[in-house]
Amino acid sequence: MNRVNAPDGTPLAYDIYESAHPRVAVLFFHDWHPPLGAESLARMGRQLQDAGLAAYFIDQRGHGRSGGHRAHLSRFSQLLGDLQAFRRAVRQRHDIPQVLVGDGFGGLVVLRYLETQPGEPPAAAVVSNPALAWRARPAVWKRLAAKFADVWPRLPTGRGSGFMTAGARAELQWAQRAVLTDSQRIERPLLFLLGGKDGLVDAPLARLFAENLPLRATVNWYPELAHEVFDTRRVMDDLITFVGRHRS
Repeated sequence: MNRVNAPDGTPLAYDIYESAHPRVAVLFFHDWHPPLGAESLARMGRQLQDAGLAAYFIDQRGHGRSGGHRAHLSRFSQLLGDLQAFRRAVRQRHDIPQVLVGDGFGGLVVLRYLETQPGEPPAAAVVSNPALAWRARPAVWKRLAAKFADVWPRLPTGRGSGFMTAGARAELQWAQRAVLTDSQRIERPLLFLLGGKDGLVDAPLARLFAENLPLRATVNWYPELAHEVFDTRRVMDDLITFVGRHRS
């Protein structure tokens, strides 16, 4: 396990899977309370490593081994600063093209980063079932908690994998609106990996979003898959093929 400090000093943990002479770095940003689990993420890292890549998996703030209040966000923009610090740490190890990969909530982070950080863009990005909108509308009390998050930002809401504070819920809602509004700012090659049976996020909306980008994205639609797609070998092969096109 390795660590990098976020701009506000929060320690962020990450794992490394490097081939002998990598020509592309893959930076992976997990979903909210990542459903893949440590074993699946490690298997994914080894697959990328075996493909001749360097892969880096960060625990986002408030999750896993990283610092920050559990399942809480003060400002969504903090995640963008975390991503930038993570990119610098990876570049110090290997100054090679970087491809960002975001899963679910991580996909929302990656898309917002592409919209707001044009100064030093990555070579490309991949998003899997990005959380642009929820498939089912949250319960009324959760929406009220988000609306009044300024009063009690750390109020717990949700259960299990859906647990988050009221402040985090409000920030995610803000980010979803911002990403949809500013999509025309995205100018990097993008691959969307979308499961047609996703019951958590609105995959058809993500498909429409991708088709209307200035630089039209590649969309891989898997009608038989649900929210988590990276456990499927065919999806991993598609990811590796796309990343391989951006070698130095």
